[in-house]
Amino acid sequence: MRKMIIAGAAIAAIALPVATAAAGQPGHPANAKDAAAKQCAAEKKADKAAFRAAYGKHAMRACIKGETPEAKDELKNAAKECKAAKADDPEAFASAWGDGKNAYGKCVSGTVKAENSADVAEFKNAAKECKAAKADDPEAFASAWGDGKNAYGKCVSATAKAADEES
Repeated sequence: MRKMIIAGAAIAAIALPVATAAAGQPGHPANAKDAAAKQCAAEKKADKAAFRAAYGKHAMRACIKGETPEAKDELKNAAKECKAAKADDPEAFASAWGDGKNAYGKCVSGTVKAENSADVAEFKNAAKECKAAKADDPEAFASAWGDGKNAYGKCVSATAKAADEES
């Protein structure tokens, strides 16, 4: 019995660092999914009606599924930007993010967080634009987006996507 406990402890001691290392990789899908989930939660908080209209019945699930590939790309791009910034000017990088072991991680997460904040702001602005367009001229809004249940969601989604592509 004692040998089994020791063997189990040894296996756990070996498996824990491997699992921790896999979870800490910047391009790891779980991190991209987490980043997408945070962005979706912020969009939902910004305008719940627009969020529901844009993403449908299972809005949070649909949002996370749609945003995860973009979040993965954002993580990769942030990692590349931070690596380049550290190589180009180590002193400026150290003053901005510190010079400890986690400076690179702070840079990546800070860059992704800034990108997500910009995306949420674009979503919020798109929701405001569509609400105003619908209130100002319902007929023009209906001709542009339809008069169905999801017309508002189509407008918000397309307007936010266009704003994201411009930036």
